[in-house]
Amino acid sequence: MKKLSFALFAALILAACTKQQLPVANYDIIPQPKEVQLNDGKLFELNSKTVIYYEASLQREAQFLCEYVNDILGFALNQQEYQGQPNGIVLKLSPADFDQAEAYEINVTPKQITVKGADAAGVFYGIQTLRKSLPFEQFRTDTQVSPYKCQLPCGTIRDFPNFAYRGMHLDPCRHFIDLDSVKIYLDMMAMHNMNQFHFHLSEDQGWRIEIKKYPELTEIGAYRNGTVIGHNGNLYDTIRHGGFYTQDELRDLIQYAAERHINIIPEIDLPGHMQAALACYPNMGCTGGPYEVWRRWGVSDDVLCAGNEEAMQFAENVLNEVIDLFPSPYIHIGGDECPKVRWEKCPKCQAKIKELGIKKDEKYSAEDYLQSYVMNRMAKVVEARGRRVIGWDEILEGNVSETAIIMSWRGIEGGIEAAQKGHDVIMTPLSHLYFDYYQSEDIANEPACIGGYLPVERVYEFQPLPEELTPEQQKHIIGVQANIWTEYIAHFWHVQYMALPRMEALTEIQWNNPQERDFESFVERCHKMRQFYDLYHYTYADHIFNPKAWADTVETNLATRKPISLRQQPAEKYTYEGAKLLNDGNLGRGAYNSGRWLGFCGYPLDAVIDLEQPAEMQHVRFHALINKGAWIYNPSSVKVLVSDDGETFRQVAQKDIPISTWHDKEGIFAYELDFEPITARFVEVVVSGYDLPEDHSGFGNPAWIFVDEIEVW
Repeated sequence: MKKLSFALFAALILAACTKQQLPVANYDIIPQPKEVQLNDGKLFELNSKTVIYYEASLQREAQFLCEYVNDILGFALNQQEYQGQPNGIVLKLSPADFDQAEAYEINVTPKQITVKGADAAGVFYGIQTLRKSLPFEQFRTDTQVSPYKCQLPCGTIRDFPNFAYRGMHLDPCRHFIDLDSVKIYLDMMAMHNMNQFHFHLSEDQGWRIEIKKYPELTEIGAYRNGTVIGHNGNLYDTIRHGGFYTQDELRDLIQYAAERHINIIPEIDLPGHMQAALACYPNMGCTGGPYEVWRRWGVSDDVLCAGNEEAMQFAENVLNEVIDLFPSPYIHIGGDECPKVRWEKCPKCQAKIKELGIKKDEKYSAEDYLQSYVMNRMAKVVEARGRRVIGWDEILEGNVSETAIIMSWRGIEGGIEAAQKGHDVIMTPLSHLYFDYYQSEDIANEPACIGGYLPVERVYEFQPLPEELTPEQQKHIIGVQANIWTEYIAHFWHVQYMALPRMEALTEIQWNNPQERDFESFVERCHKMRQFYDLYHYTYADHIFNPKAWADTVETNLATRKPISLRQQPAEKYTYEGAKLLNDGNLGRGAYNSGRWLGFCGYPLDAVIDLEQPAEMQHVRFHALINKGAWIYNPSSVKVLVSDDGETFRQVAQKDIPISTWHDKEGIFAYELDFEPITARFVEVVVSGYDLPEDHSGFGNPAWIFVDEIEVW
């Protein structure tokens, strides 16, 4: 057994081309097969006369292979049902030869290619491997490809997935995505060996699935009368936006996905994120409305009334209709971001708390346990129909159904807790797998995003099996998924751009063990995938294909790389290398989570710099980031203090800074203070923040401040 290297392939291809003048397939693909054994020097010739032979149950797989060959090589292969031992390509099932589902084996001899699988999905993934190994014709145009033949190295490929659940999520609620585009998304998933499509179908900003019992959900709830401009300011456009999928359209989509061995998991997010439904049926909210399909982003305080039996029956009826439509073994019932402020004041909710005998404790409020009542009640509906519920990791906050699957999104901590309690877990942490974050620090030249920074490298480094878990507990990590939320993604080309090539990194996480990953090799293999993007006219980010240095430095000053300490540490998520980031000479750029900004919330940045010897100074400058939609505002004030001994400080300058409005620009800003020349050894800089203003969805909460590079002259 041997892993193939590019050097080995290059030698083989060079030798073959020199002798035969035919291009040769390359099995070093994404995801990389676990085992490849080559019979050096022997080749199978694939040409227009090659025939695909298939077992009866694999006819659709044979059609896919024919389509793929035609896309790449320019000719369609004949297909016929398998009999005897023919020359050509043979597709067959052989479950007795495999220990797990979705495994496959490819055997290539000079006369025959055999693709056998543990099941039809395994055969399909074997076909994907053949597809991605084929050499692209060099004289391709946008409209046609000249037929040509190629050769495949003889040998054996054996492969199987590391995780049974390999998912991608898509949100058509914030911005509607037409059915044809969703099908392209499924094609993208199929090419990446993914088998679970998480379809987010209900939101505050739009209801996207036809429910026969409640027609107003799509007549009213599928459309909003405008959308907030920018990152949740107080300006709105007046463009009516929306759309929905009929049940017949969804049946067609389910069939389309099933042919590609993809299961569609519908999500009805409750009891929060329900304002579009409340706009249709206001009596199901705590206040009675009126409500509108929400025109802004964020988290609405208006949720389903947990104490209203009619609202609970509504949720049950919707879920039953969804279950009737979708054959998925999983039904996602949300449970995330559900504010309790309405429940705290709602007589019906408080009466329900009393009726159920719910009590608060040192860990959770009575309203937290009321949400558990809602989620467990919905779980019983799903489980009574022979399905399993998936919920976001917030459903761990209280009592949770023992059979619920936890989708860990706020980090890996929820997944760790869930696995330790015996729950199955899907890892989808925003730190590594939220594909609506920026792919580059150069955000001025990127399409608009919700914020954050998530390059391909960070996706690729994700380890879904936490070391905190025992080997037995790690078995509860059943899969990995990435999410694309569409608040700032209004077009499908933008969806593709956010997915590719990060989807390549995700599929290697889902398919291979950590020790089987190597980023340098991965980048080389991505170049082949780029040919597929171009072939199918996918839009993609090209940062890893065109690497360039991208860093700004500041002028060396008195503070540069001098000892620095913080009186209070940054938020844990935004500490990175700590205080030394503030005067390392490199200016923070790009997104707030790029690793080059320190984040503080509810308390000031208070930094003390030791200049190591007395020095005259009269100027201090620092840089801050503003991204109001991400709750990041400019500082409210800055103070400069100095000291001779590092213990007793005296203030030499202070400046108040007006709060940024929605009309003001966002990005990186420098703030400067001048004062009378003074000589001292220690400089203290205190940067304070605002609370979020009334016109912000997070009104009353402390705003974040993100700071980098303090300079002193």
